[in-house]
Amino acid sequence: MHFSIMKLNKIFTIAISLGAFALISSCKGPEGPAGPAGPAGADGADGTDGTPGVAGNAVCMECHNATKNAAITAQWAASTHGLGEVAHSRGGSKSCAMCHSDQGFRETQYTGQDTMIDNSGLPQAIQCGTCHDFHQSLDFENEPNYALRTMGPVDLLMYRAADPGADPVTLDLGDESNLCANCHQPRRVGPDLTADSAYVSSSHYGPHHGPQATSLAGLGASEVGTGYPAPGTGSTHVTSSTCVTCHMHDGEHTWEPSLTSCNTEACHNGALTSVTDNTRQLAFATSMATLEAKLTTAGLLLDGHPNPGTYPADQVGALYNYEWLVDDRSNGVHNFPYLERMLANSIAVF
Repeated sequence: MHFSIMKLNKIFTIAISLGAFALISSCKGPEGPAGPAGPAGADGADGTDGTPGVAGNAVCMECHNATKNAAITAQWAASTHGLGEVAHSRGGSKSCAMCHSDQGFRETQYTGQDTMIDNSGLPQAIQCGTCHDFHQSLDFENEPNYALRTMGPVDLLMYRAADPGADPVTLDLGDESNLCANCHQPRRVGPDLTADSAYVSSSHYGPHHGPQATSLAGLGASEVGTGYPAPGTGSTHVTSSTCVTCHMHDGEHTWEPSLTSCNTEACHNGALTSVTDNTRQLAFATSMATLEAKLTTAGLLLDGHPNPGTYPADQVGALYNYEWLVDDRSNGVHNFPYLERMLANSIAVF
């Protein structure tokens, strides 16, 4: 096919023109000035006012006022915690200070250990700062908070001491009651009931002075015999109340339960006439005297204290339970179904 020179020139000229047009049309020039503003929109409807907040000073002053502080200080000073006897007796020992002194509790809560790093030369009594720290929250409507140093579940020391390598056994009584459980718990387990015999190591043999939290939960005793309720099910005191329900009614800091605290509509509703001498408690005390006599006759108690030596394992279990119940100090109230079964089964050993 042949093209003339004139035709080729026309084609070439058209191609250049189209390319130039495409190049020019692809370039964007600078924006022009903004146009005039449009008309204003219609006004919106008025919003609804929010709920007024609570005055900060009013909330704080419910607790932080001189009248309340003076009343709590007087209650604390007359209490077992405030008298400081436990601090003076064992508060200086690094292995006891966790629960016997202010410094010990603070340090062990910080370190997560159950002993201080060293002995204390001047142990202080349990006081305000032992249990109370800075507020973790100021949202009192949704997150009740009394600036407690700890409210988390508690690692039971009796099981840690028995087997330091085992998984921890924890107890959760709920919020502020867990603070109490840090110290009001046993430190030693009972004897191996599958063995024929067990050894009473000293005149201090037993769970060690503070089994109230585990009494309440219904676990940890030397369960000789059968018929024990499942943990956490035996007592309304653990299913419907807490340590502070009975021992700190209306913020009371003597920690002594009272008729007022027990006779509320939610609890005994006026039915109690005494918190120490009710029929069931008196029957419990009578049974305790029976167990004490049997242990003494069998030689496991001497002058009211454990008598070191080797004895049948179930009898040593009964001795452990006796010391538990003595140190619980409630004559069964903390958990009647569990503690009454423990006491009856311990008497039946002999």
